[in-house]
Parts: sequence; C-alpha cells; structure tokens
Amino acid sequence: MTRRTVRVVERRTREVRLPRGEADFLLSKAAGVIDLQPGYGRGVYRLTPRGFVGVLDGPAVRYDIRSKVPWANLLMLLGLADRPFAARDPEEPAGRLLDALALELAAGMREVARAGLVGGYGEADRDSPFLRGRLRAADQLRDAAARAFPDRFHVTEDVFDLDTPWNRVPKAVALALLRRPDLSSEARDALSAALAPFAEVPDAPATDAEFAVAEREPRAAAYNGVLTLCRLIRDGLAAADPLLSAPGGFLVDLGRAFERHLAATARAAVRGRPGSAVEDQPRFAAGPVEFVPDVLVRRRGAARLVLDAKWKRVGPDPADLHQVLAYAAVTGADHVTLVYPGCRPGRRSFAVGRVAVTLARLPVAGPVADCRDGGRTLVRALLRGRPCRG
Repeated sequence: MTRRTVRVVERRTREVRLPRGEADFLLSKAAGVIDLQPGYGRGVYRLTPRGFVGVLDGPAVRYDIRSKVPWANLLMLLGLADRPFAARDPEEPAGRLLDALALELAAGMREVARAGLVGGYGEADRDSPFLRGRLRAADQLRDAAARAFPDRFHVTEDVFDLDTPWNRVPKAVALALLRRPDLSSEARDALSAALAPFAEVPDAPATDAEFAVAEREPRAAAYNGVLTLCRLIRDGLAAADPLLSAPGGFLVDLGRAFERHLAATARAAVRGRPGSAVEDQPRFAAGPVEFVPDVLVRRRGAARLVLDAKWKRVGPDPADLHQVLAYAAVTGADHVTLVYPGCRPGRRSFAVGRVAVTLARLPVAGPVADCRDGGRTLVRALLRGRPCRG
C-alpha cells in the first residue's frame, strides 16, 4: 500500500489536512506519539509530535517524525556519535535512523562473536538409549503403554550450549530487522553476516523476561552494549506497531535516550575519581511503591546526587518537583537535580527543607565534543555544589 508521507518535527506543531480515518487512528492508537487538535478549516488538524522520532504508519499516511536536534546530536543521544557511519553521514539521510541502529547491532554482534559467544547451562528434553539426567515419568509410562518393550528413555538432562537469553535476544532482534522491507542492502548484508555465528541459537522472541535474565547474568557482561541496543530497537518496533500488524514503523523514545545519555555523561564525569560510582535506574522500595531515579551518584557508598532527566522545556512542573523530593527521601541524598535539554550547560538552585534542588540544562545541540565537555563540567559542578558557568 502506498502511503502519503507527512513530515513533522518533534515538539513542533504543524497544520495538516487529514481524512477522518487518520484522525481517528491518531486519537485512538497513537495519542502518546502525536497530539492531535482541531485546526482551522474542515479536515484540518494541528499535529504536535511528542518525545519520539522515527516513522509511524497510519491507515493511509506515513508520519515521518524528525528530531529537533541535529542528526549528529541525535546520534550522540543514542550513543552512536563515534561510529563510522556517523562521520560518513553528517546530515540525516532519509530513513537512516533504523539503518544506523541495524549497522551498530551488526557490529556489536560481530564483536561478541569474535571474543567467543558465551554459553550457559540449561535443560533439554531428549530421548536416549541410556538412562541419564531425570526420567520424564509420564512420557515413559505413555511409551510403555504403547509398546511392550520401549527402547528409549525419555529424560531431561542438563546441557551447556548457546541456547541462552543473551544469545537469543540479539538473534531475535536481528531477524526482526531483516524482515523489514525498508532496511538498506548495506544494513541487511551486515546483519546477515553477523547472524552466522548465532546459527546454533534457537529462534525465540525477545521478551522482557529474556532481557531481564540476560542483563543480570555476570558471565554475559560483554553483551551489555548489544543488549541495550537490542532493547532500544525492540521497543522502537513495538512503539510504532503496538498491535504487531503493520511492520513499517519505528519510533525512538527521546526521553529514554536522554536518560541513557545523562547516565553516560555522569559516568564520564566521575571516571577516575576514587570512591565515586554511578548507578543507572536503581530501585528503591517504599512500602508497596517502587521508586526508580534515572541516575544516582554515590560517594564512598553514600548517596550524593540524584539526577532525573526531563526531555522538555525547563520547568519545574509541580509533579516533577514532587518526584525528585520523593527520590531524596528514599535515597537519602541531600541534592537532587532535574536535568533538561539545552544548548549550553547551566543551572539554578533552591532549597526545600534540607534538600538542595537544582534545575540544570544539559547541552544536546552544537558540536558533539562541546556537548560532551559541557555535560561533564555540569555534573562535576553539581557534585561540588558550585555554580556552573555557561
């Protein structure tokens, strides 16, 4: 089906003439992606994309949502600014976002395969001429009832192979990308080659449970970067197609990307500082409620600073302020910061009881090197509790 393409920019409003069916689709299926309001004139609507970039397919319209930050800065938010394709394509090519992520996944899969795929212990049901492992009594009794002299034992035995979540997840995501008709031949060839070492790994869906097991496994630490990218791609495919019925869309949540970029900036800022550690989305229970701050910086084990990323204009909204004050209570930190995107680093602070609250701008536009330097300067200033110039 040929769809008309409507190009919009994240967080910017554009008036577009749409058929009623498209308006109904945006209101019912994509309200969290594109805000729709009546425009001036019959069939005219005001479209304001929320914090996503990528492609969303409606019944008759393809919505191409571009980022308000330059292509190089978008790649920086996704952790891809240092990759070869980023230098090769300084401006955003049409439809390049998914290709960039596919190329990065292929590179990550090649890297873990080059170091040696990590196997794990599991269980396998097998028919064996010898009794080993654990007998599957129900299957054995059924076999005995069917044949007078069964010649096989139905057993479950422990095995050590590549059938593990940290191997199944990359294969599942790579196969999902290869099913995309809009993937470039370059990305398709790279993924196909990267899949070769995973040939023995069974095909299985990349579920949340699979991710959780893979990310907790210490032996699979070398897979961390690949698993993070797999989650980004899997979530992007699901966000654009929640009903799994129109595999043409792909969306990246810039709010989540900004959170990951903030965590990476904090880790770079404290690198080489003895006693300092950064925790990405630690969990704290308070009765039946669980609190998950975006970034927690510890100093000699004690909570020193909470950073909470907000992909929107500098606030604070009352709800945001209530949120970070709750983080201060559950973590014990006496300094919490709401971090917003900006062009230059900066901050302003005020006190709420014993807690210092800071509204900070993390640079996300301009030369990537300057953004990184400015971000590290900002985090170090927050840790020192001194004003940040800029």
